Amino acid sequence: MNLPAHPEGPGEWTLLQSRVDRAMWQQDDVDAGGRTLSRFVIVNPPEVLIYDTFDEAEAMFLALEED
Repeated sequence: MNLPAHPEGPGEWTLLQSRVDRAMWQQDDVDAGGRTLSRFVIVNPPEVLIYDTFDEAEAMFLALEED
């Protein structure tokens, strides 16, 4: 089974955690003011879940293991 790839989107993508069925990515993008904005994206096919904080994303990533 292939690792879920990050979704399409601008910026730099970093793989933070992965399992056979899902992956958590960090998306860093620079806004018009030059600030770096980070989002945390869980790819759990067919779902793509987006969070503003690492803690929220990690909690969901781990909770998916319990399903």
